[in-house]
Amino acid sequence: MQSAFYQEYIKSPEWEQKKRQRMEIDGFRCVMCGRSIDHCRTMQVHHVTYRNLGQEDVMRDLCTVCGSCHKKLHNYYDRERGD
Repeated sequence: MQSAFYQEYIKSPEWEQKKRQRMEIDGFRCVMCGRSIDHCRTMQVHHVTYRNLGQEDVMRDLCTVCGSCHKKLHNYYDRERGD
């Protein structure tokens, strides 16, 4: 379950700015499958780590993924943790 801080943070202008910046860095393409924002239903920014939540390094802590690949990432990590 995600924290209240996380829930509020992802609605903030600060997060929107970082999200946009990361998508620009990745050329508005999924770093896993390569699909562009024009060829997928949703484009999202994934936290590689939550250690720096709220203080993310846009270059190291975030990556752009399509909705399908984002789901695959979380399913993989859930299995690894035994969730």
